[in-house]
Amino acid sequence: MDTRNNARHTTGNQDASYYARDQYVGGGRHARVPQGVPQQGVPQQAYQQRPQQGVPRSAHATQAAYQRTQQQAAARGYGAASSAYGGSHARPTAQELYPGYVNNRKKKSTLKRVLCGVLAAVLALVLVGVGYGIWYTITLNDALSMGAEQNAAVHEALVASEAGQPFYVLVLGSDSREGSGTSDKEYESGDQQRSDVMILVRVDPSVRELTMVTIPRDTPLTLDDGSVVKINEAYNIGGAPMTIKAVSDLTGVPISHYAEIHFSELEEIVDKLGGVTVNVDTELSYQDALTGETITIEPGEQTLDGQQAQIFARARHEYATDQDMHRQNNVRELAEAILKKALDAPIYELPNVVLSLASCVGTDMQTPEIISLASSFAGGSGKMTIYSCSGPSAGDINEAAGGMWLCYENPEGWANLMEVVESGADPSDVDVNSTAIIP
Repeated sequence: MDTRNNARHTTGNQDASYYARDQYVGGGRHARVPQGVPQQGVPQQAYQQRPQQGVPRSAHATQAAYQRTQQQAAARGYGAASSAYGGSHARPTAQELYPGYVNNRKKKSTLKRVLCGVLAAVLALVLVGVGYGIWYTITLNDALSMGAEQNAAVHEALVASEAGQPFYVLVLGSDSREGSGTSDKEYESGDQQRSDVMILVRVDPSVRELTMVTIPRDTPLTLDDGSVVKINEAYNIGGAPMTIKAVSDLTGVPISHYAEIHFSELEEIVDKLGGVTVNVDTELSYQDALTGETITIEPGEQTLDGQQAQIFARARHEYATDQDMHRQNNVRELAEAILKKALDAPIYELPNVVLSLASCVGTDMQTPEIISLASSFAGGSGKMTIYSCSGPSAGDINEAAGGMWLCYENPEGWANLMEVVESGADPSDVDVNSTAIIP
């Protein structure tokens, strides 16, 4: 084989390689396109004419293979290359080449966008919930606060309860506004602050049980100087802390929480609840201390508005005997009616009910404790037990105490009563007056 033949064979081999370049994009090894699709920018004329320039048989075979791939590409929908010089062939899209792969990627992309949207919505709800929780906590704490100084003083007088155990709350109904007194005696009227209503409440959330024990306001209290006053005078002398200590000493139980309601706020509470249902055992006619108006309530079970509820809790002169005992019974019945009305609200309304009533109550309890208690007793008043009773109330005029009407000293009666209360049993049938010390 001479030099020219060697050259021709060399040229033929180069042409064969040239025709094979249609399998790659730009000659690259990693961007494969369907066979038979010419590279962009390579003239068709070059593919058609080079084999006719005396190239060996192998080159002609390559050209024929190219033409076959053109026909296959056209059949697959990729389109045929133009036979004219300078013609071009559109590259197939990824959707055309790999439809399954592309569709899967689209589904994953859509799912990703949906998940991102869901996460964003959840995050927004969480942020709104946290913001509302913070606002609710601050608002409720402010509404329940008795003032920084009073809060601190009350806290010092209280005893922390044990987790998961029953505890005691002292609830005081007080008159602390000028001209609202219920007594015609000067030292018990006017702008004097007196706790005319004192109820010690045993709370047992584990069994949804409340026991209310009235502390008769005429119970004697001996002061440090030896003088004797009614126990409700402790509020006027030393405020809530002195009253807490006096009741704890009398009953022999630690008091863990304190709540205070004024009579004007009692009226507001009942109105906010839309009235409460009680049984009035006798006709009551009483002058409203705020308006001067005389209100009459007929006997029988009925729904009272705020003004009528206040009269129901105050009136006692209509009873011929045991006047204060009857009044305290009415107060406990009213308190029970308020609790039932509040707890009978749908559970989703309970936070708003608590917040609405909080402005009428002063207490040491904070939002987490209030919410925990409300949650424990939520679900309807029919699912909880409420016991109600009064401490020893028998008494007489005490000349040694300046002619005041006072209950007899009766430590044994108190001990017997509180033993039953502590056990969680019903104390309403305990005989507390037979053990009174009568001078």
